[in-house]
Amino acid sequence: MVQPSDMVASPARVARRGHILQAARALVGVTVPNDFDAVRTPLCAIDVVMVAGSPWLQDGLERDFVKDEAGYRKIGGGANSPGQNYFFRSSGNLIHYLKRSGFYVPRGSRPEPVAGMACFFDWEDRGRFNFTPDRAGVILDVKDGNIHQVVLAQRDQGVGGQLLEVRVLDVARGDHYDRALIGYSDLP
Repeated sequence: MVQPSDMVASPARVARRGHILQAARALVGVTVPNDFDAVRTPLCAIDVVMVAGSPWLQDGLERDFVKDEAGYRKIGGGANSPGQNYFFRSSGNLIHYLKRSGFYVPRGSRPEPVAGMACFFDWEDRGRFNFTPDRAGVILDVKDGNIHQVVLAQRDQGVGGQLLEVRVLDVARGDHYDRALIGYSDLP
């Protein structure tokens, strides 16, 4: 089990965060093709955390699925497996893995978030197909213990809400993103 002090101080952890930051910044500005299908399209730039944590994060999820197949199937149903593209796109699967690995930190807990960690957002209920959490990103900047900037895929409201683009987004205390933030995590 990873201890919070290991997550903060370890030189290997600091190096991993640096790699994740560099990868996340490289994704900024990338858009998704019009024929993007969240279920069938392979991982791409909008999967910011999975791409930034590649390849070890995907490998870890696959290995963890073998250890807890029933747990993953509870999250996403009988077809929720590494054989499906959406398995790696699911923030619910990722949080399950991070919790099992001892890395996930619910908002307001210790350690505080730092740049290079993944972060998770859950907006209000969207009906029948509301999977929790809604989206995952990478923390770029933290001020006074609060997440200040993230790299996150966002729908472009000016294009009929259909275009997904990876952007740097500011998070201000009490705003839409701040209220939706549910937790954060180092990546194993």
